[in-house]
Amino acid sequence: MPGVHTGFADRHFGGLGEVPKEYHHRRKLVTPGEDLTLPNAYLKWYDVHHTELAVAPEVREEARGFLRAEAAAGRLDLRNELGFVILHRSGEIFFLIVCVWRSTNEMWQTLHFKEEGGFEPYPREGILKPTQCVWELGPTAHEQQAWSRYLSSRRDEDAKRAYIEDRLTALV
Repeated sequence: MPGVHTGFADRHFGGLGEVPKEYHHRRKLVTPGEDLTLPNAYLKWYDVHHTELAVAPEVREEARGFLRAEAAAGRLDLRNELGFVILHRSGEIFFLIVCVWRSTNEMWQTLHFKEEGGFEPYPREGILKPTQCVWELGPTAHEQQAWSRYLSSRRDEDAKRAYIEDRLTALV
């Protein structure tokens, strides 16, 4: 579009988007796991981790138990929805993201984390809030495409099953 980048050639980007020189970006593995059925939602599951630092089964089970308890207590506000979960291992910290499709084409999410204790809501102040990092966006981008295919389908039982079976396994 003409005029969109007015002044772009004269713009200096020093100080914007700076990443520390010592940062070394590495790809992570996305693997699907066993789905999670909750009283008001059916959620596909993804683990995200470095290839040499997998998510331990006991952490995955703790995350699943946490989500079951949150749903039972009414803290997830699930409304008979389909969606997905991302359990992301970031060193010794774990991020747990629950995403559901709501209002036909909107992705709603909640974010939790686990350090030394159990899972808890991810706290942040201010208007801008963290949502997903580059690795978590891998399964999310896949799920966006899978949900778009579902929306373009007959949206019947077979289409729901096709959405549920549409999984990502990849390095992101």
